Amino acid sequence: MRVNFRFHKKKNTSKGLIRLDFSYDGNRLRYVFGISAEEKLWSHSKQRFKSSASNSLELNKRIETIEKETIRIYYHLLNNNITPSNAILKEKLNESISGKSNQLSFYQFFDDFIDRSKLNKKQSTVNDYIYTLNDLKVFEKYNNRRIEWDTLDMHFYDSYEEYQYNHKGNSQNLFGKRIKCLKTVLNEAYERGLNKHLMFKGFKKKETPSEQIYLNEEEIKLISELDLSKKLRLDKVRDSFLFLCNTGLRFEDMFSVRKENVLKNSIKIKVKKTGQILNTLLLDQTKSILEKYDYKLPRISSTNFNKYIKEIGELAGIKESVIQNTYKSGKEISVKRKKFEMITSHTARRSFATNMYHRGISPVMIMSITGHKKESTFLKYIKITNEEAVKVISMSYKNVS
Repeated sequence: MRVNFRFHKKKNTSKGLIRLDFSYDGNRLRYVFGISAEEKLWSHSKQRFKSSASNSLELNKRIETIEKETIRIYYHLLNNNITPSNAILKEKLNESISGKSNQLSFYQFFDDFIDRSKLNKKQSTVNDYIYTLNDLKVFEKYNNRRIEWDTLDMHFYDSYEEYQYNHKGNSQNLFGKRIKCLKTVLNEAYERGLNKHLMFKGFKKKETPSEQIYLNEEEIKLISELDLSKKLRLDKVRDSFLFLCNTGLRFEDMFSVRKENVLKNSIKIKVKKTGQILNTLLLDQTKSILEKYDYKLPRISSTNFNKYIKEIGELAGIKESVIQNTYKSGKEISVKRKKFEMITSHTARRSFATNMYHRGISPVMIMSITGHKKESTFLKYIKITNEEAVKVISMSYKNVS
C-alpha cells in the first residue's frame, strides 16, 4: 500500500491539478480533489507545495489530511470484511473530504462487482455475471422502465420472468440462473450499505430437474466398435467420449491430462471447477487412447464436440425414441426425440456414474471419483429407467425364492 501525490499538468499551460495516487492490493486509485496550482510552486520530490506558495501550510495540511483519511478508509473497509475497490474508495473519499455522497447506481455497482469478481472467481462465473448485466440492460429498454435500487421489486421480477419466457423463450432453469446472479449482486450491495431495499429477497430462483440421458454399457460398446478410420474428425471425438465414459471426468478437465498425471492404476488430476485433487480409473482402453495421442487428447470446442457426438450416436444405431419433459415459455411440455439427438459431452460423465451404480458400486465410492460432495447432487446423475427398475426388483424376488 502506498500513497503518492502527483502534479497532473494541463495541456499547453503551466497550471495543473494535484492528484492522489493510491496503490493497494495490485490496484491504483487516481483521485483529483480540487487543488490546482502553478507547477513552479509544487515540489515533485517532496510531493508538497513549496513555501513560496501562498497558503502553503494550509494546502499541505489538507494534503496530509487526505493521505491519512485514505489510509483510514482503506483499513476500515478491510476491518469490516469489505474488499476495497476504486469505486468504493472514491465514494468514501467524496463523502469524507467533499462532504457529498456519491452513491453508486445499480449499474455502476454491478460493473465494479464484475471487476472484483475477476480477481477471485472462475471465468465461467464472471461470464454469467456479464451476461446477466447485459441482459438486464436489454430488458430495461424492452420494458421501458429504469432499473435502479428502488425499482428492483416484485413488479420487476414478474416483468422480467415474462420477458424471459415469452419474449426470449428461455427455460425456467435459465431464468433461475439470471435471478441467482442478480441476487448475488444485490446481496453484496446490501451488505455494503449501497442497497437499502430488500424487495429482492422475495425473488425465487426457479429450477426444474432436467431430464437427461445416459448410455448403458452396451450402447457405449456400439460406439467403441464403430469403424471411423475414414472419418478422422469423428474418430477423435469418439476416442475422447470413451475416455470420459471410462474416467467420469468433466469435459474441460480432459484436456489437462498429461503423461505425468498417469499413475500405475489411476489418473491423478486437479479439477478446474473445484480445485480438488482427484484419482480416477485407468482402464486398458483409457490407456490405449492416451497412448494413441501421445498423452495429449485433441482439443475441440464443446459446441463441435456435442455436434459430432450426436452424429456418432446415430452411426452407432442409438435411435431409441425418448420422451423428454422440458419447459418452454415457463410451461411444461413433452418432446419426443431420438436418443442420439440428446447425447452431449456431459452424457459421458453421467454414464460413468450410472453404470458404476448399476454394477453395485456404492454411491460413496463413486463420489470419491467424480468429486461430488453431496449425495443429493450425485444422485441427480443416476438415471434408472422404469424397465431397469422392474428388472432389478424382479431379480431380487427370484434370488429370495
